[in-house]
Amino acid sequence: MNWNTFFRKNLEIMHPYAPGLRGSEVREKTHCDEVLKISSNENPYPPFPRALEAGAQILKHLNRYPDGSSRDLRKRLSEKYNINAENIIVGNGSNELLIQIAESCLVPGDEVIYCWPSFVVYRIGCQLMGATPVELPLDEHGSFDLDAILGAITEKTKIVFLCNPNNPSGNIYGKQAFERFMNNVPEHVLVCVDEAYAEYCTDEHFESAMSHFDAKKPLVVLRTFSKIYSLAGARVGFAIAPVEVVEALDKIREPFNTNTVAQAMAYYSLDDSAELNRRVKENEHARAMFTEALTSWGMDFVSSHTNFVFVYFKNPQEVFDALLSEGIIVRNFAHAGALRIGIGTVQDTKRLISAFEKLRQQGTIS
Repeated sequence: MNWNTFFRKNLEIMHPYAPGLRGSEVREKTHCDEVLKISSNENPYPPFPRALEAGAQILKHLNRYPDGSSRDLRKRLSEKYNINAENIIVGNGSNELLIQIAESCLVPGDEVIYCWPSFVVYRIGCQLMGATPVELPLDEHGSFDLDAILGAITEKTKIVFLCNPNNPSGNIYGKQAFERFMNNVPEHVLVCVDEAYAEYCTDEHFESAMSHFDAKKPLVVLRTFSKIYSLAGARVGFAIAPVEVVEALDKIREPFNTNTVAQAMAYYSLDDSAELNRRVKENEHARAMFTEALTSWGMDFVSSHTNFVFVYFKNPQEVFDALLSEGIIVRNFAHAGALRIGIGTVQDTKRLISAFEKLRQQGTIS
């Protein structure tokens, strides 16, 4: 077998998604008993109480296939967001839905626009289908530059991916900028807005793209249960889209793509607004502790509306390695001169600040 010619040519430029280091790996390498993993933007708390109860109850029914259309969850989402259930599709995380959007409409010669650095799956989906990625820089505030995106749109542009708040920078573009963008984007362009961290954002200038959804214009809004709802391990997300988009994705998604436990836990997570609000406030408190420390040290970072902070360093690889030796796992964006540092519990944040103080005294962080 000649493997060099066996696979599709465009796979040669692609790289597998690289997950962050696991705690067990770091424990083995560093011999640190307590490893703090704040590299994957995970919620430090377990799933919501009612979600845990629902998940436990459903285990005895796993001899049966899941509801292939996630009917109950879609109905519940419909009620929560006041959007018809026919405009909602559920996926194995919003990650799967992003790839399916690319698979459903992109062909070689199409262009896909997004800002960079951002979520790598936008690039992966584009490359998978042999389309051309058009990567624009973030603006000076670490947000998607909507005016620059408008200026880059051509007749070949098929999809624009937006991330708000952006991962990995954590900042947002405001509602006025988005309204101006939507009023000017050509109708042949599908606008896909990834709002994985929207629940964390309490800024008055933020507005969900759902407010612009009318089931007619080519707009897709994606959310996930992996972040604020602590269901990263269950893998469940959803998209709100015109019926035509939902029908296209339904044709290519795997049967039973969202498992029974994930559907049940997501459904009951939506009932507990008090717990959601508590977690938002906990995150804000811990994030403020960390950013206040960064400010007091005179360090450069992006204003964050999420559960992570994008911090710039002259020597990001050296700082990454030094934190790792302390048993703290962060995400390395050395190509952007930064580390993405997750926000954990208040106790986690105190440990993080102590580690920074130690590295500052050693001269690793200056």
